[in-house]
Amino acid sequence: MNLMKKIIQIHCVLACFGILVACALEVVRAPVNITPVKGSEFVLTQPVYLVLDSGYQRTINSGTTFLEVGATQFGMVLKPLNTSFTIEGAHMHEAYPVIQNGAVTGFYLPVEKSFSPLTKPIAISIEKVKK
Repeated sequence: MNLMKKIIQIHCVLACFGILVACALEVVRAPVNITPVKGSEFVLTQPVYLVLDSGYQRTINSGTTFLEVGATQFGMVLKPLNTSFTIEGAHMHEAYPVIQNGAVTGFYLPVEKSFSPLTKPIAISIEKVKK
């Protein structure tokens, strides 16, 4: 009987562990002040492969165009023009890449008016669109 009780306890612990592992992490974010700007247009010259801190992966395709819509202390905020972009954790969030020194430092979440940082900035190759 004691052995059966131990087996049941082990199964319960494993089931609880499985449930915890299956849950997605929440997207880390904090309120941020954004200074709106009527900025330049940019185009992505090479695809960018992003591994988010939540563990999800995203790709921004080459040729994606952006409009600089603001600035934060983390960099310039670029709104995608010819596509939509989201980041994901426990929930999905519309996201605009934030660029500083040639790298994506995180994302501005326009609905939440917050910033979601990347632990490791990811290099990005963009060019200003000449009009």
